[in-house]
Amino acid sequence: MNYKEKCECCQQQITAYTHNLNKPLVNALRQLVDFYQGTQIDHRITGNFCNLARNLKLTHNQLANFQKLRYFDLVFNNKDGWVPTQLGIDFIHGLERVYSPVATFKNEKLPFSHEAWKTHKGAPILVGVKDIDETSYKPREEYQQEKSNQANLF
Repeated sequence: MNYKEKCECCQQQITAYTHNLNKPLVNALRQLVDFYQGTQIDHRITGNFCNLARNLKLTHNQLANFQKLRYFDLVFNNKDGWVPTQLGIDFIHGLERVYSPVATFKNEKLPFSHEAWKTHKGAPILVGVKDIDETSYKPREEYQQEKSNQANLF
């Protein structure tokens, strides 16, 4: 995406950014959903709010990027902590799909009708949890294993 505007007060360039749903974000969401559903007393009483650093085992990358899940409407937070939305729970259970990528401008999610999308290559597509789990990038260990297996081919 190559969309920019000048700030009226300071004349700085403000840029629109795209965010993709990826495997680390989905794994972080999965941990939140598991925590939330694990703290429910029964189906009528919702689970507790989550303190990401205290209640989940997230990597630094997952912790730093967790707030991006808000752009996909999968989580929300307030002063008490983070909670998955119903869409987030259904997404993890494979019942719902969301569009990826999403775009932000001035820390707000852009609608797909915004002119910034005209500068983006490709269109957002609906993805499900299985799409992310199966097609996302491979961890370093997997690449190393494939590389060592290729050496044995000769």
